[in-house]
Amino acid sequence: RPSPPPPAREPGAPYLIKAGDYLDIRFYKTPELNVEVFVRPDGKISLEIVGDVQAAGLQPRELAGALTERYAGELARPRVSVIVRAFGGQVYVEGEVRTPSAPPFAMGITALQAISLAGGFLDTAQPNSVILIRLEDGQYHGYRLALNDARTGRDFAQDVDLRPADILHVPRSRVADVNLWVEQYIRRNLPVTPAIPIF
Repeated sequence: RPSPPPPAREPGAPYLIKAGDYLDIRFYKTPELNVEVFVRPDGKISLEIVGDVQAAGLQPRELAGALTERYAGELARPRVSVIVRAFGGQVYVEGEVRTPSAPPFAMGITALQAISLAGGFLDTAQPNSVILIRLEDGQYHGYRLALNDARTGRDFAQDVDLRPADILHVPRSRVADVNLWVEQYIRRNLPVTPAIPIF
């Protein structure tokens, strides 16, 4: 009988930042430097003044300490905090698919590939009215994807590349008012005030 794999981290162990995480970095005395950034696949983030900084593999408080040191030569007694706003490494597929789930993120994964990993569309799905919800610049944005057009070759551009923590919602029926639907969804389920341009 094979042994179960070890846990990804021991219970109670501090969280280590990883690629795809969405970080909120705040400077208490210089709020104009406040920024929200994704951790890149190489594990680094890019910040004003100091440039690239290694983030993956550090606890949030360790990164805050490293940033305080990096900025000490540029700012007077800097105070920095780091909050993980969204955890990367997965995309989320829900609605009219066979297995609503969170497939692992991989560079280059597309909307149709993620839906395939979730078992594919149900017969009740509306593939040409799939909603992509994405966190950008600290706000959630909604995009309508015509994925049936991508499947049939009519418009391959609809099958967009995904980013860590993207959400795909496959509706049962065509969403009449996309702006209203996305705003209600975000207010009901997600923590950040939305901005909702629909494309």
